[in-house]
Amino acid sequence: MPMKISHAILLLVVVTLCAAFSMRIFQGLDEMMGDKYWVVDTTQDDHGWYGMGVIPNLKLVPKDVVKAANTDADPKNDYVIYAQSGDFAGNSVYGITFGIPLIMYLIWFAFIIGFPDRVDPYLLPRRIFTIAAIITCSVIVNLFLLRIAADFARDPMARIANVAGNHSSLLFHNAGIWFAILFSALGTHTHSLKETSAPDSRNWQTQANEKFSWMFTLLVVVTVLEVVLVKNKLALPDAAVDYSVWIIFVVIFMRMYGFSPKYWIKRGRGIAIMVVGTLLTLPAFYLLERFTGTLGAGFASPILTKALGAENANIGLSLMISIYLIFWMEFATAIRMNGPVKTVAEKH
Repeated sequence: MPMKISHAILLLVVVTLCAAFSMRIFQGLDEMMGDKYWVVDTTQDDHGWYGMGVIPNLKLVPKDVVKAANTDADPKNDYVIYAQSGDFAGNSVYGITFGIPLIMYLIWFAFIIGFPDRVDPYLLPRRIFTIAAIITCSVIVNLFLLRIAADFARDPMARIANVAGNHSSLLFHNAGIWFAILFSALGTHTHSLKETSAPDSRNWQTQANEKFSWMFTLLVVVTVLEVVLVKNKLALPDAAVDYSVWIIFVVIFMRMYGFSPKYWIKRGRGIAIMVVGTLLTLPAFYLLERFTGTLGAGFASPILTKALGAENANIGLSLMISIYLIFWMEFATAIRMNGPVKTVAEKH
């Protein structure tokens, strides 16, 4: 049964508010720096590292002071820059950085907890524990990755910029998605009083040839699409990040809607939610950028134009489309409107 419209709206509002709150934390880190750098405070401990060598002692130093010290003839007084404003939240491409926590919280609430209409009181403690474990693992992994990036970064301007495409919020929320999928696969948030026997694989009909043919067909389609987007400066120049998200989209699409057009045409309602939701999201972030002047859409962007030139005003469009196609596809599944519509004859 599809979820009631009121419940669907409630789910969308809750995950949006949680994503906004999460992004606000990262924005606060950027705002703390202002026009200064966070530099490693080498006057404390051994090179300023503590907490198992993960988190550095930091201090704020004006940018002009740091640049003057790092460009003079004496290397002994150089500062090691850890971060600068913009390394955390990614306000210049806010539409992109906001999309990842949206997906993360949708998975947490809808698929793990069962919010809003399938919350099982018996399983709720176990599911809350699963989310707590996901958060803990995400934080620990992020701290170690930031430490590794600090070790291997050769450009002191890029301590955090080497991680998650300049924005550590992307890394944290991606880790939240990854661990949510892992823990869900392990079944840590579910419990069955009755164990069932495993299916007999000898009776499986995998239709492997058809699945593989359509999977590679879709991969060819998104490959051509990504090449066109890159050539027209509508995607990141190296294409690696954009293309990886399009591949993820293909895998999730086939999982949600089936592996060939004969299944897709029966699931028009879910596909319509995915497409229409994405088409509405793009102008929403376009207007948000015009309204705030600081929260970039990632495309048709005066912020990117000012920073990277007019030819790069739309380099976030590919990621915007792919990320929000995934979000609305997951949302259609969460509200149980991704399956085939039953006809009157089938009901009887």
